Amino acid sequence: MLEKGYDPHQVEPKWAERWAKKPFQADPKSGKPPFVIVMPPPNVTGVLHMGHALDNAIQDAIIRYKRMRGFEALWVPGTDHAGIATQVVVERLLMKEGKRRHELGREKFLERVWQWKKDSGGQIIRQLKRLGASADWTREAFTMDEARSRAVRYAFVKYYHEGLAYRGERLLNWCPRCETTLSDLEVNNDPTQGTLYTLRYPLEDGGEIRIATVRPETIFADVAIAVHPEDERYRNLVGKKARIPLTGIWIPIIADEAVEMAFGTGALKITPAHDPTDWEIGQRHGLPAPSVIDLAGKLTGERVPENFRGLDRFEARKLVAEALREEGHLVEETPYEIALSTCDRCDTAIEYAFFPQWWLKMKPLAEAVIERLEAGDIRFVPERWRRVNIEWFKNIKDWNISRQLWWGHQIPAWYCPEGHVTVPELERFDEDPTECAVCGSKELRRDPDVFDTWFSSALWPLSVFGWPDKTPDFEAFYPTHALVTGYDILFFWVSRMEVSGYHFTGRRPFENVILHGLVLDAKGQKMSKSKGNVVDPLEMVERYGADALRFGLVHLATGGQDIRFDTRWLEMGRTFANKLWNATRFVLMARENFVEKENEPTLADRWMQTVLARGVDEITKLMERFDLALAAREIYQLTWSEFADWYIEAAKPALKAGNRATLEGLERTLTSILKLLHPFMPFVTSELFAHLTGDEDLARAPWPEAGESDGQAYEAFETLKAAVTATRRLRGELGIDPSERIVVHLEGPGASIVLEASAVFRFLAKAEPKLGSVKRALAAVTPSVTVYLEPQGLVDVEAWQKKQQKRLRELERRLAATEKKLASEGFRKHAPAEVVAFETQRLAETKSQIERIQENLRRLSQTG
Repeated sequence: MLEKGYDPHQVEPKWAERWAKKPFQADPKSGKPPFVIVMPPPNVTGVLHMGHALDNAIQDAIIRYKRMRGFEALWVPGTDHAGIATQVVVERLLMKEGKRRHELGREKFLERVWQWKKDSGGQIIRQLKRLGASADWTREAFTMDEARSRAVRYAFVKYYHEGLAYRGERLLNWCPRCETTLSDLEVNNDPTQGTLYTLRYPLEDGGEIRIATVRPETIFADVAIAVHPEDERYRNLVGKKARIPLTGIWIPIIADEAVEMAFGTGALKITPAHDPTDWEIGQRHGLPAPSVIDLAGKLTGERVPENFRGLDRFEARKLVAEALREEGHLVEETPYEIALSTCDRCDTAIEYAFFPQWWLKMKPLAEAVIERLEAGDIRFVPERWRRVNIEWFKNIKDWNISRQLWWGHQIPAWYCPEGHVTVPELERFDEDPTECAVCGSKELRRDPDVFDTWFSSALWPLSVFGWPDKTPDFEAFYPTHALVTGYDILFFWVSRMEVSGYHFTGRRPFENVILHGLVLDAKGQKMSKSKGNVVDPLEMVERYGADALRFGLVHLATGGQDIRFDTRWLEMGRTFANKLWNATRFVLMARENFVEKENEPTLADRWMQTVLARGVDEITKLMERFDLALAAREIYQLTWSEFADWYIEAAKPALKAGNRATLEGLERTLTSILKLLHPFMPFVTSELFAHLTGDEDLARAPWPEAGESDGQAYEAFETLKAAVTATRRLRGELGIDPSERIVVHLEGPGASIVLEASAVFRFLAKAEPKLGSVKRALAAVTPSVTVYLEPQGLVDVEAWQKKQQKRLRELERRLAATEKKLASEGFRKHAPAEVVAFETQRLAETKSQIERIQENLRRLSQTG
């Protein structure tokens, strides 16, 4: 027999350990139709956060559902080597020992990283197992293990020999803290309060031209001043020269249509080495690109006055501005909001650099993906993201795929002293070259850079199955069937996997892309350590249970919208688990004490069979559409309201009478409910299913079938329910104790149906039903039955009327205040939409209450 109360700490660890030690292994030769999900590999440095919890709760719900539907369901787990993040973690550990990675050298440093990965890198996988993730843990992959490294190398070699991977020099995003280049997707642009400095540049023949800048420390890298060719203010200055303040350097004034006449003074200083727009203008005009800020973020070079050299860029900004002010070159300082570009990994303000890097030509790759996406080859949930995905591809730029790190996939390119590039031939892609492919030199040096982490992640749906080899797994399980991830990495990861899949296999990497929102704090802000608003999922598991966390998150994940985290939803999940536990305990106790006396399905039995059949049908359709949030809500309603609140209560008289059909109806319905709920709450359902059926493998049990419906029985019991509910409401309005027996009168076409089921009505409503109506009574109207209750003899009618009249006056005052508020144009214009909606709803409810009280007072004032 079950314990009296449900304790997730007693139940969940047992099942988590079982699923971890005996994982759900998929067989490529089973003959079953496959259904495959590849887990978005969390960073090996990571610990579980709420985004992971939501992401994996959704994936696990889908894979458990498909497993129960008879598919060869495979969920492939793994972790990402997380180039920058992991290197930073290990460097910090070295710093505590008083060491730096350059002192160790590359080989020794990488040994330390691999050792750290072995000792500490599996934490997030252990946490996912505690959440109940039913992945095939025997297939756990790592983006830098041998098989994945081989795939990365093959992809690059193929791209190179196709002319798609190339080495070129362009202006790059550079992080001085991480000491590596960054792609545009790895750069955040955050609104930040800054200062707009207006400077005067002396002209060679007298006079001045004024420019506005937010970075006065970069004036030493100016190579021109640009104005718009149609700007009448400066047309006569084009072709003349101006002097950079604090220096003797003269620069030309040029015309370019990229200049915004309305920004600042309309004259733009051109610093190609330190601004992307300036770089493009410089390229058009053949301007040089001297750099005055080094890779450490310090001022450097002969163009920089000696007293500023070696200063950090932000310290230099203050001192340069001070010097400009002293010499009369600083005209104005204005507060100004700038879009500060920062490193996504460490939040350091980025710089710009230019030196040779590896790039991937994205335009030709994108064209093939766009064609397939336009044709609907991949389904998006929600569908709106398909168009977003396509538009990004249409505006795509080449991808900088090299990074100046040590931890990662080292680029398989070699250079001879002459600077020739050698990349292995595709037929021998995994062999290092021994001589230059151009000149035959034996003196080769390997490129020290590594690939962008996303380069290996882009191959994930292929590499986890042994690609580029045509393995049995690849043949059986590729392409995959669903990808679940947050919309925030649609461009980082999803789009790049689409490129890899279509380019290397000619097939989509996944059939469905299911994008969910972010988990925000209760105020709608992103969770971050700096804000102190991070919620630890494992703390929530400890407090509420993993089932409650999973159900609460999925329940909220509607339409791919962001989720405002609130522990009330976890409390709801925990309460729901308790409700299910108690309902199962009731059924088990009923079975234990049962003595059969009859075997005839009751109206309630036939109604529940119909409700279940319709519920299974609807929930199955929702699961097939990947609308898990609505499916969870449907299951909740079916379990809590229909089964526990109505069917169990209606079954009690029949159980007492020894009706086997009712007991079997309870068992059958509960068994189906446990199956329906299992994908969302696997722990408690597995425990209860084992007690109910003796089968300890609910995860592999078949999904319930819809079964037969009895429309007539359904309508009849709904009529009975409405009459019971109406009776309870009348009892409540008069303040009559729920246990006190009362008499009600029934009128309408459904009255006879209620009388036919009078035994159940008496039990549920604690009332004796009679046909007919009475005048001086409260009435509750339902679609087919009107219920009357005479208060005389049950309550002090006069006192009750006075109480209702007082309540009526309060409601009328509220109504007037609400109407006045909603009639105010200022309120409707300035109040948040949700506040206006709340007041509108309150107005309707207040009117309804007033009408109800007025009708009751009218009826009780009647005579005769």
